Amino acid sequence: MLRDMYRQSLSSFLLVIIVALCAGIGGAGVVHTISKSVSNGASLRALAPQFFFFCLLQLLSKTGSQFLLMSLSQEVVCRLRIDLCRKVLLTPHRKLETLGKARLQAILTADITTVTQAAQVMPSVFASTIVIAVCMGYIAWLSWWVFACFCALFLCGGSAYYFAERWPRKRMRKVREQLDTVYEHFRSLLAGSRELQLNEVRAKYFVDHVVTPSARNFRTLFLRGMGAYSLVDNAGNTLFYLTIGLLLFVMPAWHPQPGSVMTTLTFLLLFLIQPITDVLTALPFISQSSIALARIRQLEADLMPGTEANSQLSTADPFAHAEANAPFLRFASVYHQFPGLSDDRPFMLGPVDLSIEAGELIFVVGGNGSGKTTLAMLLLGLYEPERGRIELNGVPVDRQNIAHYRQHFSAVFADFHLFDEILGADHQDIGDRATQYLDALGLSHKVKVESGRFTTTSLSTGQRKRMALVSSYLEDRPVYLFDEWAADQDPAFKRVFYRELLPELKRRGKTVIVISHDDAYFDCADRIVTLSEGTLTEAPAAASSQFIHAESEGSERAAQSIYRNGQPLTKTAVKPLSNTQA
Repeated sequence: MLRDMYRQSLSSFLLVIIVALCAGIGGAGVVHTISKSVSNGASLRALAPQFFFFCLLQLLSKTGSQFLLMSLSQEVVCRLRIDLCRKVLLTPHRKLETLGKARLQAILTADITTVTQAAQVMPSVFASTIVIAVCMGYIAWLSWWVFACFCALFLCGGSAYYFAERWPRKRMRKVREQLDTVYEHFRSLLAGSRELQLNEVRAKYFVDHVVTPSARNFRTLFLRGMGAYSLVDNAGNTLFYLTIGLLLFVMPAWHPQPGSVMTTLTFLLLFLIQPITDVLTALPFISQSSIALARIRQLEADLMPGTEANSQLSTADPFAHAEANAPFLRFASVYHQFPGLSDDRPFMLGPVDLSIEAGELIFVVGGNGSGKTTLAMLLLGLYEPERGRIELNGVPVDRQNIAHYRQHFSAVFADFHLFDEILGADHQDIGDRATQYLDALGLSHKVKVESGRFTTTSLSTGQRKRMALVSSYLEDRPVYLFDEWAADQDPAFKRVFYRELLPELKRRGKTVIVISHDDAYFDCADRIVTLSEGTLTEAPAAASSQFIHAESEGSERAAQSIYRNGQPLTKTAVKPLSNTQA
């Protein structure tokens, strides 16, 4: 962390060192003044101003150095948080899925908290270290022989502490690894609380055989690690006391020192007990912080493999001008594969050959596990095709322009997240439009928009989904994607969605892609794209509806009966799927 503070502001860091040196001089001056008053019999009235001056110097400079270092350390932690958030947003979504929510949450919460705690004790440790250094210089000025002996003993004790401290450090690494498991179990508890409350046997088993062993293992590892630290710290304190004893009781027999020197040394060594204790007490926090920082740095390396870091919005939109005769959005022989679990066969989506014109309203249908969500993630640029090419306005999408590509889309996912603030919006202009949409979706009596924020998000799932739709509408993007939006809505709002809102988007020239099972509204679509086991075909509304029902019943023969001679039924009213060449 000190290295990060040094890199952040060299001048501020040097100022901290200078002010901390003044604190060390003040402390040494206090000891020197007390020593003079005891050993030399000097006038106490003459020494009083000097004594109070050094006391005031130590008070002001130590407080100042701690405040300056606290500001630097908190700035480092603040930048660390912000940089991590930015890097998460620059990381491919598939990579985030691979890393897992439990690990990300643990690092963004527990590890950042650990670093913050270390940042809180760092100013005191740094100031104490400077005081120790100044006092060591004062000892050298008093007697080089004592200084050499003290350094030799201190070096031996410090080396012993360094090697001994590696033992608890290894244990604390295991503690941190176990914390990921604990966080994962807590996440499962919160996500599955309803299911567990419905079955007391399952709930008891989860607590007794999943949470309890994990929590107890964490407790055991933590006690072993911190117990080892306690032993090492106390041994370090004892070594320091032994050093004082050797200097005061053994060394004079080999190399006698004047009484005034021994008196001053005694006061100095007693004065050093507190700063050395502060340093030793803080070492476990600093050690845990180093482990946390190592995990954060590893996460940063995992988050930034060089895929999308160069895709920025500072340049002009490469998709702003359409190529002649090029469709608005085109998939050319696109494949995407999910790795299989254990011995399972990997899921393959593709080949996908699809052309979408601007202003089209397209439904994507298919049974569970057919690849609808995967296709949606490819459409949105959140997944990267392993083979084939995606084009927008005739321009191929690659890692250099993927950020620009995504800015053309707005989506409401099945597992959506609702932000309480309308992000990135012009708050002066947004109120009227938001009120209009809230009223159309039957929410105006419960939710208002004030200063760009929803007054509440504590609503039912269906109502929250309508609020997510409002947020999506307010983005005003060229392409909208809705993943099973109507699944949690009552019949009245389903009708509003399909018969009023979707046609209104189409009239505004928006391209709309809807993942849906609502076959009663398939007639709203310009085209219907059907997915089955990763294969994309096109069929009329009636055939698509029958196909979905057949798949849900698990009847391969029923599903195949919709096709004649292996070909899907078509009708001229439906725009044919464009099979373009890669």
